Amino acid sequence: MKKFDKYRPLTKQQLKEVVECYATEFPDWEIVDGNRFVRSLGPVAQEIGFQGMSYQAYRPMAYILPLPYPSIAMLHHFLDIKHDVIDMRAHPRKWRSAIAAMEEQFVPPIRQPLNLREVMRLCEQTAREKTNDLCMLAILNAYLGEKLQAKSYCERVQVAPSHMTPRPEWELEHQEFARQLLNAIESGNELKFLDDVTASGGFEIEQ
Repeated sequence: MKKFDKYRPLTKQQLKEVVECYATEFPDWEIVDGNRFVRSLGPVAQEIGFQGMSYQAYRPMAYILPLPYPSIAMLHHFLDIKHDVIDMRAHPRKWRSAIAAMEEQFVPPIRQPLNLREVMRLCEQTAREKTNDLCMLAILNAYLGEKLQAKSYCERVQVAPSHMTPRPEWELEHQEFARQLLNAIESGNELKFLDDVTASGGFEIEQ
């Protein structure tokens, strides 16, 4: 019998099998790239992901991302210390209790339908004055018809403090997205703008 080597990195195939195991309890979610499963509503997706560790273990996590700009995210959650990192040898006896922990700890609640206003409320509660968070709130408010709030968030993206000088490229990209969304709101085309960038695979600056 081959000796179990706990110091060997988790392989992509092992992680894929872990995700498929969990996905049996999430039939309405879609497996993506073999490392997470996803559900979506309007402009947002809720993802439950699994990080393969540098040894024989994995780490469940959850987050919300906006489909028009999927390189940003909010509401990141890891599980409590008992389920934070799960050793592959413990997987057969722990994965169901990990699901119970997900049901208790992940927000928005994974067993309830997504509610965009609840997602927005949760994001507002945890938001920092960072371009990532302000872009997320601009998208949600624009989609839900809260135009004044959406415009305010777009404007705040332009002046949000940065810990790096000069601003990193990703913050400049956030600012450009916010400028384009603000222009769309002012012309009454915010929903078309969000739909178009979503259909294109998400916002990015043309090189």
